[in-house]
Amino acid sequence: METKRGTKIIQIILLDLIFILPLIYYCYNNKSVKKSLAEIGIKKINRKELIKKSVLIIAGLIAISLLVSVSSSLFGINDLTKVAETVKKISIKTPLLLFYFLTIRVISEEIFFRGFLVKKMGIFFSSVIFALAHFAYGSTTEIIGAFIAGLFLAYYFKKNNNLIPNIIGHMAYNAVILVMMS
Repeated sequence: METKRGTKIIQIILLDLIFILPLIYYCYNNKSVKKSLAEIGIKKINRKELIKKSVLIIAGLIAISLLVSVSSSLFGINDLTKVAETVKKISIKTPLLLFYFLTIRVISEEIFFRGFLVKKMGIFFSSVIFALAHFAYGSTTEIIGAFIAGLFLAYYFKKNNNLIPNIIGHMAYNAVILVMMS
């Protein structure tokens, strides 16, 4: 049992390493970490603007989540209990892994899906891939919600040209959802 969980944790970390490959690629090509971070969208931002943009993103993600949840319930396809069960298993067995999901995973997802894929594939296709990355939960509602949230996050990344509000908004959203599932 312990070996199986250890293998799963290693798989999760390897996936996140794949997510940050674009950053490594930019660093290799630019020979400058600062320039690479800026190219991927991690740039200095005024504190007031950061708060304003992050709050807007959190509010938007919560509204999307509520809309998707209510809509899927109306259509009889709300299967978010699968997500709640998975999150509960993770939080009970490995609280450190839960912290990892709320921080490192969010940063690596934003770097890969928004900072890299939005530039290479556009808002729509990066959001499709983001949705498919949520397939492991086994929830149709989660995939639909991830697609719509991906569209929203990609739009705001393009609008702000900065990943930091996305990262903070995404982290805060995941924390709010975690509390609501508990």
